[in-house]
Amino acid sequence: MSGAEQIGRLLVSKGYVEDRWMRSTLAAAPGSATFVERVLESGALNEPELLSVLAEHAGIPAVDLSRTAIPLAALELIPRPVAEADLLLPLSTEGKRLHVAVDFTSYTPDTLAELQFITGMLVSPYAALPATVEKAIAAAYEARDRGEEAWHGEGLSREAPPRIAAIRPGEIGVRTDEVEIPTMELDELALEVADAEPVADEEIVHQETVRVGPARVLVVDDEPEILRLLEKSLRAEGYAVETARDGREAEQKLKGQPPDLVVLDAMLPHVHGFELCSRIKGDARLRNVPVLMMSAVYRGWRFAQDAREAFGADDYIEKPFHLADVLRRVQAGLEMPHGISAEQKEAAERAYKEGVEDLSHGRPEEARGALELAAKTDPFSARNHFALGRALRETGEAFRAMSEYEKAVELRPTHFAALCSLAELYLEKGFRRKAVEALERALRCAPDGRTREGIRTRLLRLL
Repeated sequence: MSGAEQIGRLLVSKGYVEDRWMRSTLAAAPGSATFVERVLESGALNEPELLSVLAEHAGIPAVDLSRTAIPLAALELIPRPVAEADLLLPLSTEGKRLHVAVDFTSYTPDTLAELQFITGMLVSPYAALPATVEKAIAAAYEARDRGEEAWHGEGLSREAPPRIAAIRPGEIGVRTDEVEIPTMELDELALEVADAEPVADEEIVHQETVRVGPARVLVVDDEPEILRLLEKSLRAEGYAVETARDGREAEQKLKGQPPDLVVLDAMLPHVHGFELCSRIKGDARLRNVPVLMMSAVYRGWRFAQDAREAFGADDYIEKPFHLADVLRRVQAGLEMPHGISAEQKEAAERAYKEGVEDLSHGRPEEARGALELAAKTDPFSARNHFALGRALRETGEAFRAMSEYEKAVELRPTHFAALCSLAELYLEKGFRRKAVEALERALRCAPDGRTREGIRTRLLRLL
C-alpha cells in the first residue's frame, strides 16, 4: 500500500472524506504530495487538521509553519542549498536537540542520520506539507540574510506572543480548545519536595552529613557478569555494596537509606538510567548523592557532556572499562564535595521569586530572564524549570517551554502542573498519544477528586 493510499484510508476512517472520492483522487494524483494538495483544495479539512492526520501517518509530531515562530540562529546549522534541496527547515536547538521541519513525503531516517552526523546533535523531525516548508525555507533564510533574529509565519501577529500552532488531534469531534487542562496557582504546584529527615545512622554537623562506617555504594546494571565483577571488586576495596538489576529495583532501594554513591548503567529495563539519574538529582533527599554513569551505547564526549549537564551525572565512563579506572572514579566521587552552596541556593530562590512576581504582573520577558538564572543556579529544582516553562510559553517559545516542562517532570515525576502543561503542548503540536500519556500520569497525582474527574473526562474524549 502506497503512502498516499495509507493517508487516504486514514482520512476515510476519520470521516473527513468518502471512500469513493478518495479512490478517484488517488487515481488522478497517486503521489503523496499531490494527493494531500488535492485534499486541501477540496476543502474537506484545513491544514492543521490535515497535519494531525499526517503526524499519525508518519509517526512523528506535525508543525503548522504558517503559524510558527523560528529563532533564525538555528538556520546556521543547515546551509540554505541543503535546506532547499532536502526541504529541511531548522526550528530550534532547545533541549540540546535540533528540531527540524521536514517534507513528510520525502524525509528518511538516512537524512536524519546525516544531519545528526553533520551537526553533532540529536535530531527531532516534525512533519510539514511540502509546499509550505518550501515557502517557509525561502522566507526564513531571506529574513536571516536581512539580519533579523526571528521569522514569524504568515498567520502570526507580531503584536501577539508567537506560539506553535494548535493542531487538532485526528479524532472526529475532538478539538484542542475543547480539552481544557486544569490549572492551579503556580506557587501551589511548584513547591519543592520537603527535605526528608536524616537517616538514623548519620550524624548532622553544621547541616552537613558525616558518614559513619564504610561508604555505601549502589551498583545498578542489567548485565549479571558486570554486576558481580563490580560488587566483588568494590567489596574488596572496603565498600559496603548493594546491587540492583534494573531501574525499578534501584528506585525501591533508593527509598531506604541513601547510598554514598551510585554506579549506574545507562541502558536499563523499566526505568532508563538517564531518567533515574535525573530523579536522583531532583530528589531533595538524594540530590547530593554522586552518580557515576556507565554506557556501552552512548559513546563520545558529547554524550558524556549531556550526561553531566542534562541529567546531573557527576562522572561518566564508557564500556568496556578498566576496573582500576572505575575504582579510582568511585573514590574520587566519594571525596568530591557535592551539591550547591547555601549562597547559590539563596541566589536561586531570589531569582525564582522575582520571576514569579514578574509572571503574576504580566511581564513574561522579565520573568524569563530571572527564571533562567534560577534554573541555571539550581538546575535540579523542578520548581525552577516549571516556572521557566511558564514564562517561555507566554513569550511564544514553545520548544523551550516543552523542554523545561519535561525537565520538571523528570526531576519530579508527580509534578501535576507540569504534566498538565505538557499535555496541552503535546496537543497543540498534534502529538495526541503523548498528550494522553501525560494526562494519564496527571490523573494519578491530581490534588483532589473534582480535578481527577475533570481529567478523566478529558481523557475519555481523547480516547
